[in-house]
Amino acid sequence: MKKLVLSAVVAAALLTACSKDDEKKCESCTSDLGNKFEICDNGNGTYDATSNGVTQTITEAELEGFTPKQVVELSCQFDTGPNL
Repeated sequence: MKKLVLSAVVAAALLTACSKDDEKKCESCTSDLGNKFEICDNGNGTYDATSNGVTQTITEAELEGFTPKQVVELSCQFDTGPNL
C-alpha cells in the first residue's frame, strides 16, 4: 500500500512539474499588414519575442518598463512592414 501511495505522489509531482513548464504565458497580435507579433514569458526573467516568424530571447530590462502586452500592442500599432 505504501508503494502505491508513494508512486501516486511521485507521478502527481512529475505531472505537475511538466505541465507547469509547458504553460507559457504569451501575448500576441496581428497587425493590419498581417504581421504577427508574440511575446512569451519564460518564467525566468526572459521572454521569447517573435516577429514575422523570427524569435529572439530578450530580458525583462529590454522591455524598458513596458508589459509584454503593451510591447505587442505597440508593435502591431506601429507596424510599417519589413525594413528595407
